[in-house]
Amino acid sequence: MNKNILQAAILRLQSSVMETYEAIKDAYSAPSDEKTVDTIAQLAMRLANLEGALITLQQYASKIHSEAQADALEVAIIAARQVQEEIDAGTTPAKENRVVTEEMSPTLRRSQATRKKKPKPKAKKNES
Repeated sequence: MNKNILQAAILRLQSSVMETYEAIKDAYSAPSDEKTVDTIAQLAMRLANLEGALITLQQYASKIHSEAQADALEVAIIAARQVQEEIDAGTTPAKENRVVTEEMSPTLRRSQATRKKKPKPKAKKNES
């Protein structure tokens, strides 16, 4: 939902448009051969496609951004309401029960290693 992503896509399309336009100019300026016409025609179709995509994205960018923000806000509101309902009902939100293993947690590994190294304290005998 970052507006920079849309701007980056627009910039990428703009650069592709410029690249294709320059390729058409190069093909036109170069000595002609039997493939020149086909090359220019293919590049022109690519250029038209890129320009269409660029114009479309520029037109819809603000709408895409605002609708994505509204959707995210709606999801957050629904989640907050569900949590509030659970709190009001006297239940706590469900948490996942996870099993943490030594492979997953370096802290657990260290504590297990320390526990293995320490000798168990011996019980003292009361002398009376």
